[in-house]
Amino acid sequence: MSGSVWVWTGTHAREKEPEGPSRGRTGESAGSARHGEGAWWSKVDGVRLLERRPAELGEDDAVLALGSWPQARAGTGQAAERRQPWVWNAGADRVAELGPAEIARRLRREGFAAELSAAGPGSGKRRVSGKGGGAPGAANVADAGDPNWRGHVEISVAVFGLEAVEIVPAPSGFARPESLARRLSRASARALLALGLDLGTVRWRVGGGGRRGTIVGLTPKLRIRTEEGERRLREAAASFAAGWRDELGGYGPDVTVGADAEFVLVSPSGKVVPASRFFSPRAAAGSDSALIGGVLRWPLAELRPAPSREPRAVAVRLRGLLAAAARRAASEPQLRWLAGASPVRGLPLGGHLHISGALLTGERLRALDNAVALPLRLLEPPGAAGRRPRYGALGDFRPKPHGGFEYRTPPSWLVSPLLARGALALAKVAAEHARELAASRPLDDDGMRDAFYGGDRDRLLEGVRRVHEALRRTAGYAEYRREIEPVFRAIEQGWRWDETRDIRRAWRIAPY
Repeated sequence: MSGSVWVWTGTHAREKEPEGPSRGRTGESAGSARHGEGAWWSKVDGVRLLERRPAELGEDDAVLALGSWPQARAGTGQAAERRQPWVWNAGADRVAELGPAEIARRLRREGFAAELSAAGPGSGKRRVSGKGGGAPGAANVADAGDPNWRGHVEISVAVFGLEAVEIVPAPSGFARPESLARRLSRASARALLALGLDLGTVRWRVGGGGRRGTIVGLTPKLRIRTEEGERRLREAAASFAAGWRDELGGYGPDVTVGADAEFVLVSPSGKVVPASRFFSPRAAAGSDSALIGGVLRWPLAELRPAPSREPRAVAVRLRGLLAAAARRAASEPQLRWLAGASPVRGLPLGGHLHISGALLTGERLRALDNAVALPLRLLEPPGAAGRRPRYGALGDFRPKPHGGFEYRTPPSWLVSPLLARGALALAKVAAEHARELAASRPLDDDGMRDAFYGGDRDRLLEGVRRVHEALRRTAGYAEYRREIEPVFRAIEQGWRWDETRDIRRAWRIAPY
């Protein structure tokens, strides 16, 4: 059956397996561990136990690899240039071999504070090191007795897919604990995603009233400590299995695309004019807030077109909203309307894309990173990369109340209608054809991620060409070729957008 979900424990019938999804109990006999993870997972609705060689898998199956995946070291599986099953944590062994120094480097590149040690808690060692006697597959927390961390709380977040199934202890001692829990959940999921993982456990030291957080431990293993955590894991796995089966068993997802794209108003003297002077916060052509000097202000203008299954319709609505905004701000035509990544220093802009009608999965986020963020990266002007990694990091997402999600990595593509149409069409195709694009994801290579953040244009161009070829092989490309091709043509021509140019000129909005 297409779209089956399997679990692989990484052991054979004669091998001993640990208890459940690693609840970390003490005092258990070796005999109780023999029943292992397979027995626990066999009770999860929709999940089947993979007991034989992976050859029995279908190309649209998903495998929850809780142990060493046999094909990973052979260089096949996810990296093959043909459609393959989606194997969660296929590269977990490679991540475990990196050592804490390299893991910390990669996490810092992605915007995380990370302080990892190969030694366990209480060892007295705090230095990041690639050597040491830490447990396989884990970078462990540094010395818990360090005075610099007094008053901070260590929190463990177990992640399945992009969802935290357990946060221990609950951050109830902080102000706005529910908000902190959501942020820990998203950040932990993105940290694992950045390392090529789909499940695992991230440990944090949290302080500053919940405003400061440092990753002090990370493992590709699920470390579930409570019965509530096991219940939530079982529910999350069953929900994924049902959603995956539905999505792959029919005609595939039919994605609806929306957006919120930002721009900023600048006076002739170069000062930012608050968008709230003209636009109300909740309007379709409205204003948005930002913390400036620790004070909440409303400097950003934001367009929120009604979503549609048709990206071209969203682009038309964007132009209509720009025209409406121009009428509201007609009293000050001398203002410049600027978009892009960071046209005003210290005020980064986003072109967030809303996706619904498809599962929020790591595979889908990786498709969006490669098909949307990577091409846009080559069209940025010099200096635009300064917004990263705090803003615009790869894999940045936020679940939405309507059931879809917001992809937050792109800058504001409002710089031109060509770019807006291209970004919306690429998001549609990437979200609908994530399965097909999985075999051609340059950003799965860590060197390509270094190039993305560092700006190695030759390396990025090589990756973009691979993505372009993969997109051409999808059915969605044929439908949206007119919107997609100008983006890649601009890349080949070396074009970059100008963040000092008033966007009304490109959109042909009066007074231009």
